[in-house]
Amino acid sequence: MSFNDNVKVTPSQFVAGNIDSQAEQDAKALQTQKWWVLGITFLVVLVVGMIWVWTRSPVYQSQAIIHFSYGQQVNSEQAAVPTEQITLNNQRLTSNRVIEALSLRLLNQSYLSIEPEALAAMLSTEENLNSRIVSLYASGEEPAVLKPVLEQWISLYLDQLTQETVSNTEETISEGQEQLVALEAKIAEQRRVIEQYSEENNIISLERDENRVLAKIKGMGAALDEAETMQAEAEAELDSVRQSINRGETVIHPEDQRRMDGLYSSITEIESQLALLGQDYTEAYMDLDPAIVGQKRKLAGLQERYDEAELASQQRYLEALQRTVSTSQQKQAQLQSDLDTLGKDAQVFNQKLEEYGRMMNSLEQLQLQFQTLQDQLIQTEVQNPYQPKITVLEQPFEPGYPVSPNYWRDSAIVLGVAALAGVCALLLFSFIHRQRTPPATMTSYHVVPNAGMTLEHQRAMQEGLAHQQNAQLGHSKTPLQLGQQSAEPLRLLSEQDCQALFKASNRDGKLVVGLLLCGVAPEELLLLRYQDVDVQAGTLTVAGDYGRILRLHADCLILLNKGAATADDGALIFSERLDTSQLDQLVVNIAHDAGLPFPDQFPVAAIRHTYLTYLVKQGARLNDIEQVAGFVSPVTLSVYRQVNRNGNTLDVSQLETRFPLV
Repeated sequence: MSFNDNVKVTPSQFVAGNIDSQAEQDAKALQTQKWWVLGITFLVVLVVGMIWVWTRSPVYQSQAIIHFSYGQQVNSEQAAVPTEQITLNNQRLTSNRVIEALSLRLLNQSYLSIEPEALAAMLSTEENLNSRIVSLYASGEEPAVLKPVLEQWISLYLDQLTQETVSNTEETISEGQEQLVALEAKIAEQRRVIEQYSEENNIISLERDENRVLAKIKGMGAALDEAETMQAEAEAELDSVRQSINRGETVIHPEDQRRMDGLYSSITEIESQLALLGQDYTEAYMDLDPAIVGQKRKLAGLQERYDEAELASQQRYLEALQRTVSTSQQKQAQLQSDLDTLGKDAQVFNQKLEEYGRMMNSLEQLQLQFQTLQDQLIQTEVQNPYQPKITVLEQPFEPGYPVSPNYWRDSAIVLGVAALAGVCALLLFSFIHRQRTPPATMTSYHVVPNAGMTLEHQRAMQEGLAHQQNAQLGHSKTPLQLGQQSAEPLRLLSEQDCQALFKASNRDGKLVVGLLLCGVAPEELLLLRYQDVDVQAGTLTVAGDYGRILRLHADCLILLNKGAATADDGALIFSERLDTSQLDQLVVNIAHDAGLPFPDQFPVAAIRHTYLTYLVKQGARLNDIEQVAGFVSPVTLSVYRQVNRNGNTLDVSQLETRFPLV
C-alpha cells in the first residue's frame, strides 16, 4: 500500500507575538484595577469605622452595694428564704413602679428632670446570692448626675420597703386562736360520731378491700372471671383442635411433643442414610444387603410407632380439653350462685360505706381548715424575725473616668475589618474579572493523497498504515475506524484493561464485556435469550444469518444460570434494562469505576476491535472470522491485514475464541 508522489502539503501557522503583547497589557491593566479595588475598599471601610469609633461620647458609671442580713439563723426548711427575697428585691429595684417613683422624686428633691425611659436605660443591677449582696449601677454621659440618681434610688426603695412591712397585731392573733379552739371542738365531735357509726355497721376502712363483705365479693368475682376465662380458652382450644382434625391434620398433645420429635428425628436420620446409600447402590442391591434391609425394617417400625403415638396423643389431648371445659363450667356455676347470695348484703353495706365516706370527708375538711389557720398564725408570728436588714456597704460616688468605649481597641478592630473587607472585595473582583489565557501557537498540515483513488480506498489505506505503525511501536491506541461504528480512532485494549473492566463491572457489565470478548457482535447482544445458553456444555447459541455456537467464560455462565432461574421462558438476557444507546455509556462508566486512564476511549466498538485483533493475532483467516465473531464488513476486515500473525495460519477449530479475562 503506497501513496502517489503527487502530495500537496499546506502549512497553517498562527504567530502569537501580537496576542502575547495584548495579553500582557490586559494583565497589567487588570492588576492595576485589583490594586485600586483593594485600596479604595480598605480606605472607605477604615474611614467610616474610625469616624464611628471616635465620634462616640464617653460613658461613665457609678456604683453602690447593698447587703441583706437576717437577725437569726434560718433552719434547713427555711434556707431558701434569703435567696428568694434577694432575687425578689433585685427584680423590684428595676420595676416600672420604682422607676416612675424615682423620676418624680428626682424632679421634686434633686431638681433633675429625667424621663422613666431614660432611667430604665441608665440603671441596672447585679445580684450575688452567695454573698447576699446586690450591686446597683448608674451609667450615663454626665458623671455629675449619676451620684444623686443612685442616692435617691436607694433611699426611695428603702422607704417603700418600710411602708410595705405590715406587722401582725395582737387582736388579729387572738381572733385566729379563737377560731382554732372552735375548729378543735368540731373535729372532736365529728370523730366521735364516725367511730360510733363504724362500730355499729362493722366498717373497718374506706378501702373496699379491707372490709370483709366487699373483699369476699371481690375475691369471688375474680375467681368467677378466672373460671370464665378458663372456660373460653378451653372451648376455643377444643374447637381449634376439632377443626384441625376435620381438615385431616394431626394434633399432638404438648406433653408428647418432645417424645414425638425424638421419633421423628430417628425416622429422618434413617431416611437420610438410605437416601445417601441410594446414590451409591442400586435398588436391587439395597433389597439384598442385610444391613440396608434392617435399616428399612427399622424405619417401617419407627414410622408405625410414630403414627400410633400420634393418634393416641391426639385422643388424649381431646379428652383433656373436654375435661377442662366441663370443670370450668361447674366452677363457674357454683361461683355465680355464691355471688347471688352475697349480692343483697353487699348492696346494703355499700350504702353504709358511702355514708361513712361522706362523714370522713367532712372530718378532713375540718382538719384542713384547722391546719391552714394554724399555718397562717405561725407565718404571722415569724414574719418579722425573717425580715431582712438592708445595709449600704458602698455609697454612690461621682466617677472620674469613663468605662467605655475603648477607642484604641475599637480602632484596631476597625483596621482589621478594613483589611478583611479589602481582601474580600479583591477576591470578588478577581472572580468576576478573570484573566483570559491567550491561545497557543499551532501549526497544521493537510495531506491530500492521489485524487484518482476513491475516498473509501484512501481511508482504508490510511487506517492500515496507521495501525501498522502503532503495532510496530507498541502503542495501545490505533486510529482505526471500524466501518461506521465510531467517528473517532478506536483504542486497542490490553489484557490488563479488559480484565480490569470485567472485575469492576456489575452484573450487566460483566455480561456485556464477557459476551463481546467471546464472539458476540454488538448488534446481537440485545437479541440473546436465556434459552440460547447451555450451562452444562458452557456454550451460547447465536441465531440469525451468522448463527454459531460460542464457548463462554465460567463467570458469565454463573451469571446467566442465576438469571435463567428467575426468568420466564423465552426471556431476553438484558430485557428492557439496556438499549443500543446505553451500551457505550455502560462500558465507559465501568472504565471510570475501574480507574483506567482516558475512560472515554472504552466504547463497545473498542472492545469489539480488541477481540477481532485477538483472533487475527492467533492466525485466524480474515474470511473465517465471521464464523466466530459474526458479520464483519470487508472494508473493516481489510484493516486487519496489517496485524502481525507471526506466520501462523490456523483453522477456526484451533482458535481460542475466549479472550483471557482471568
